[in-house]
Amino acid sequence: MSKNKITKNYIYNLIYQILLVISPLITMPFLSRSLGVVGIGEYSYAYSIVSYFVIFATFGFDVYGRREISFYIDDKSKLAQKFWSIQIIKTIFTFFTIIVYLIFCKFNSNETILLLLIFHLLNVPLNIGWFYQGIEEFKKITIRGFFLKLIDLLFVILFIHKPEDLYLYTLGSSMIAFITFAVLWFDLGKYVSKSKIDFSQIKYDLKNGSIFFLPAIATSIYTLLDKTMLGNITGSFIENGYYEQAQKINIVLLKVVLALGVVLLPQIVAAHKKNENEKVKEFIEKSSTYVFCVSIAMAFGLMCISDSFVPWFFGPDFAKVSILLKLSGFILIFQGLDDVFGMQYLVSVGKQKIYVISLFIGAGINFILNIFLIKYYSSVGAIIASFIGEISIVIFQMLFIRKNLDLKKIFKNSIKYFCAGLCMYLCCYLTTSNLPDNYFTSIIIFIECVLVYFVMLIILKDKLVLDSIKKINLYLKKMIKS
Repeated sequence: MSKNKITKNYIYNLIYQILLVISPLITMPFLSRSLGVVGIGEYSYAYSIVSYFVIFATFGFDVYGRREISFYIDDKSKLAQKFWSIQIIKTIFTFFTIIVYLIFCKFNSNETILLLLIFHLLNVPLNIGWFYQGIEEFKKITIRGFFLKLIDLLFVILFIHKPEDLYLYTLGSSMIAFITFAVLWFDLGKYVSKSKIDFSQIKYDLKNGSIFFLPAIATSIYTLLDKTMLGNITGSFIENGYYEQAQKINIVLLKVVLALGVVLLPQIVAAHKKNENEKVKEFIEKSSTYVFCVSIAMAFGLMCISDSFVPWFFGPDFAKVSILLKLSGFILIFQGLDDVFGMQYLVSVGKQKIYVISLFIGAGINFILNIFLIKYYSSVGAIIASFIGEISIVIFQMLFIRKNLDLKKIFKNSIKYFCAGLCMYLCCYLTTSNLPDNYFTSIIIFIECVLVYFVMLIILKDKLVLDSIKKINLYLKKMIKS
């Protein structure tokens, strides 16, 4: 693939990943004031429960499917066989999972809201975004996602106004997600034809795809179990409300951090398949540099802006979210490295077992720490446990990749970004610490952070930033000439 195509796919994927969460991000101020801390917390707790069932229904086949489709992108016959085989498996898994879920709901005190969330299970076989990512059609996903997320935004603004609207919000948001995935099927015929699938093909995909189920389980322990444990240990939905809002911001930022990796993954797989090891290393170094540049800026940026941002964005009842954001910002760095070392490298070169073990180690540490830290520090304890869990994952992965990748060179690239981030924080603290906490102050802080960070990187002669400036200049010159 040409560099120009990679850049375009990165931009489309970045927009799409942001769109996946941009609607909740925009609607957060409305929902915070309409549903309140308890309403947000109750939804967060119920959604964490249905998410466990979604993981079992998906069984890791979205990640597996994306990788397999990238293998057969030039073979239409095998592409169709692979697609329908995976879809059959996902449909069967979803059917049995729904039966168990309905039984579970019947004996749960949150039965009503859990039943309304069942559409997220129905979405599992409908969701073929993995296929479009595999064939690198990011533009199609982005355009359709934009219009449907706009509908989601209008729904919240027009219909969700008070705490009693919690069930209406749950049903509406679930239905919109259902439609989002359904429309992806409209153009499928252009890429996939009907294909006869025999049992041996399904058996093959079931055996190989199930390997990706364990990473999904491990990841869920420190992304979902935090919410479940918060509700159970604290005995209240309030801490879930704080944690949920902080996590929504974190998810938006994480999508930006991981955006390049989603685009590069098919390229890394293809390069490894051709035994182009130097090219694989080049992609990994490029991706890790991007992760450091973006995640470090976000981590220090949240330290600067959280105190002024939270009161006017979420409302005064969510003041504690500011503390959570400051802590969660630094988790982004290790989540980004986990994606680079784990998903982009270990999985791409066929070392899934090491990746799975690393996730279980991190998840186990996170689970144990949650038991003690949530009891004494509530949502802050959950954030700290997640942070230590992510560090553990990255350290374990590094032990196995240190002979194949130049880790010293990779981490040396991060020094400039830490220096720029620290300088950004100090400048912001000295110039804005006495300003009132409102949206105007947040705008000032954001502009100052961006300017200081990138000016520092230009002074430090960072290659990534300088190359980006050159590309922008060339693009502007072409625009002027045309």
